[in-house]
Amino acid sequence: MLEQIADLIAWLEPHAVILALALPPVIRVVGHWIPEELFMVAMGALAARSHSSQTAALILGAVVVSHFVTDQVVYLGGRWLRPRLGRFPRIEARFRTITARLADSPGALLGLVPARVLPLGRGAWLAACGVVRIPWPRFAAVDLAALIVHLGVWSGLGWWFAGDMERLATSVESTRVAGAWMAAALVTATMVVVLWHSRQSWQPRTTSAVRRAGRAVRDFGRGQQ
Repeated sequence: MLEQIADLIAWLEPHAVILALALPPVIRVVGHWIPEELFMVAMGALAARSHSSQTAALILGAVVVSHFVTDQVVYLGGRWLRPRLGRFPRIEARFRTITARLADSPGALLGLVPARVLPLGRGAWLAACGVVRIPWPRFAAVDLAALIVHLGVWSGLGWWFAGDMERLATSVESTRVAGAWMAAALVTATMVVVLWHSRQSWQPRTTSAVRRAGRAVRDFGRGQQ
């Protein structure tokens, strides 16, 4: 994996901002060719190696904007798919568990955060939100929060690695650090979800907070118009 990251960084570096905008929608379609986590680590390393803080912010901002727009397109695709889902039995079977969770509990939308950060079928989660017609402001607010966590975990790892690209490509120690970082992210996300499910008193509060965030995003959008 580390050699792949080094090769990807060398390919991305000359046109980092353009590729930060262009690759997320491509990755959503052909993610098995360019894993999203690998891309996010590479973006973090490129931001750390840039010559100014403005360039670093531009690279990371472009990544977030492009991912956010791509996620909204997938969500809209789910809304389009809802009345036509019966025509695609394989897709319907894959969505069944996620859509049932989202339909039974509005707070289940928060499951998008670990799904977005970790390789847990994030495309299915995004589309399923559209299938069950989660209100768009609420979806957008949670998706943006998930993207920020995603950026912190994976691009933060790339930023930390950027100090020594040779070490990134060859060091066994770096491999162990990467594994520990990913394991810690997985354990933390799992513990948060399990704890949230075990504390029933938290669920109405969390749902209320998600709804307030959605209303705030909607009101801000109206204010900009």
